[in-house]
Amino acid sequence: MKDKGQFTLIELLVVIGIIGVIAALVTPALQKAKKAGTRVACVSNLKQIGIAVHAYAQSNNEWFPWNCTSQKLAMPERTPITDALDLNHGVFKCPNEDEGLFESEGTSYIWNWMQIELPGNGRLGQDSYDIAPYGVAGPGKFPVMLDAGTYHGPAGSGLAVNILFDDGHVGDAGATP
Repeated sequence: MKDKGQFTLIELLVVIGIIGVIAALVTPALQKAKKAGTRVACVSNLKQIGIAVHAYAQSNNEWFPWNCTSQKLAMPERTPITDALDLNHGVFKCPNEDEGLFESEGTSYIWNWMQIELPGNGRLGQDSYDIAPYGVAGPGKFPVMLDAGTYHGPAGSGLAVNILFDDGHVGDAGATP
């Protein structure tokens, strides 16, 4: 007669098999949640950078940091944006960045100096950035800093790049018209 407190080998294998199937179903969801969490950390980093950019602008007649770059190896004559802003340097690392840019350049993000320093945006007595004639974007649509790569999704995905806009909000490339 079987003791009611013991499992048979078949029952034990069935329970282990069910646990294995459940683990196989849950693992991708956990990985997706982890990826979403690191994307939120990236958005947070960009928002902190945005606050620092606006604090800089408030102290400098509403001008964004000038003559700065995020590509210090390519443009060593320019001030690294990480030095221009008074922030912990860890804020400039995207948690999903896997290209080693943070280690080599000091940031995982690209400072949009080419559009910030367009002709007409020079410090020639203007009160603000004159971006309208160049068809760049209106207020709230001007990209200030963005992910250097498609770290948050498949390569080529419109939702793979976070962008800090001039009004301080962070969006993704897929939502940019």
